[in-house]
Amino acid sequence: MLSLQNQSGIEMKRLSFLLILCFLALSAAAQNATATFGGRITDENGPIEGVTVVAIHQGTNAQYYATTNRGGWWQLLDILPGGPYTLRIHYFGYAPLTIRNLYAYAGQNTVIDADLEAGTTYVHSDEAATSMRVGADLGGGRVPVSPLGYDLVSQRIYTPVAFDVRQEAELSGMAQQWTTPTGSSRFHASAYDFYTFGEAVTGLRNTAGLTVATPLGNQDYQLFAGAQYDRYGLSAAGRFDARLGEANRLSLSGGRVAGALGADAWGGGDFISQLNGGTASNRAQVLWSGDASLRQLRVGDDFTLAAGPQRILAGVQLAYQQHLALDSTAFRGDFYVQDVVRLGRRLTVQGGLRFSIPFTFSPRLSFYYDILGNGRLVMRLGTAVYGRRGEGTIWKNLAAFDTRLPGQFLLTLEGVYGQTWRKAFHISSLNVMAHRYELTARLERPLTERMWALASYTRANGFVRDRVQAGFHYRMPWSQWTATTLTLRYDGHSIDASYLSSAYPAPENWMWFHQIEARLAQDIIFPAGGRDHTLQITAYYRYNIDRTGYLMAGLRYIL
Repeated sequence: MLSLQNQSGIEMKRLSFLLILCFLALSAAAQNATATFGGRITDENGPIEGVTVVAIHQGTNAQYYATTNRGGWWQLLDILPGGPYTLRIHYFGYAPLTIRNLYAYAGQNTVIDADLEAGTTYVHSDEAATSMRVGADLGGGRVPVSPLGYDLVSQRIYTPVAFDVRQEAELSGMAQQWTTPTGSSRFHASAYDFYTFGEAVTGLRNTAGLTVATPLGNQDYQLFAGAQYDRYGLSAAGRFDARLGEANRLSLSGGRVAGALGADAWGGGDFISQLNGGTASNRAQVLWSGDASLRQLRVGDDFTLAAGPQRILAGVQLAYQQHLALDSTAFRGDFYVQDVVRLGRRLTVQGGLRFSIPFTFSPRLSFYYDILGNGRLVMRLGTAVYGRRGEGTIWKNLAAFDTRLPGQFLLTLEGVYGQTWRKAFHISSLNVMAHRYELTARLERPLTERMWALASYTRANGFVRDRVQAGFHYRMPWSQWTATTLTLRYDGHSIDASYLSSAYPAPENWMWFHQIEARLAQDIIFPAGGRDHTLQITAYYRYNIDRTGYLMAGLRYIL
């Protein structure tokens, strides 16, 4: 059995590298996605027209403005993901309302309703899909355990079932998005140097990196630049943002990721224009990405119109691909429309259609329903079809309930069921190639300033049958000068080894693999030059699925 585990561990390592590179290639098309804020303002007499809403991104000092319409609705379109944001609500005759520590998530909408008479607010997401969030600026998101790798990425969001038509889902129906960090309204920098040793590595390995975020001249122009060097070579990312007046924003970004199988590079830009007093937005995009086997160029344009409780989207994306290994080229055009509408405070309906040439047809429909009207019991439902010509079609469905418990815990019961078809929209048992299901129970305490906790179990019938996850994160500030952070994470899953090789016959092909991560960091904070400086001493241990582990230790300096 030990030999079997070791062979599978090697295969899983190779598979992991392939998945990482595939992820980078797929998610490049969705990099630097924007986010949305929206809601409704009322008092004891109902909705209020003419209320001013201002959202301020604390890191960049970017400011976004909206005014409520006759129905009390307001929306901020195509804003920067991340945060924290401070939201201010002003109306004559009422005390201003201020909401702090809001976060915007790439490709997602955050709802902020307010009652000026009572002075209360209600903040939630109206997305039907479950999203796994990892990143440096994800308040309320999941905790990144690894001490490295997140300096060059501000958000990485994984969606198992993609209902947003802007997301070009894989054939499995999954979608991933990520964003490059932005510059800052004030100079910031970080540098780190880590050494790795243990039975899972050969010799002593060094990893070092540096990031800089700064304004250029005034705060309308901002730059981020970062680099990391390890045994695979140099990885780097950069981003330039310019605010061109009150209505236009330009973003240019690019980078290179070095890995075990080579390097993947990308570069591109977005130009966003706010139209009609902010009730409409147009986003033009261009992106190039490539590695040793595939190069692709994408251009696209999204137009969004806010019409009271609705967000209406229409977009087009054209892609040219060059397969170097096959010495072939391909062209693809995608066209999509979508309507998101809030039917009262409790129900949000999202429907859309994505059409591609060569022919594919991807309709998507989802519902978010707040059963009690206070966020304590939420139902999420959705169905979608994804496909590619010559590659089959998948029909995927989601049903979930979220229940808020005492102590800020969130209990989620979720089921995902899918069918793979040989032909699109041919309803017949002979057309079904495979059935897939996943049943998940997850208890999570979302990340606050100090603590995060997670316990999750998933049962499925695919390559991974059972999966158990558990995590804990706690930050203890001993004083204003020092703080200690402890993060633990366990991931155990059973896999069908016959997927890797026919040498593993049933019934012994189901095997459990375990992965344990632990991180201990000590922050020493000291003032100098009118600002705080942080020296972070970190030790990180990881026990791998092939029964080997390694220890990483080093220093990080944050200005």
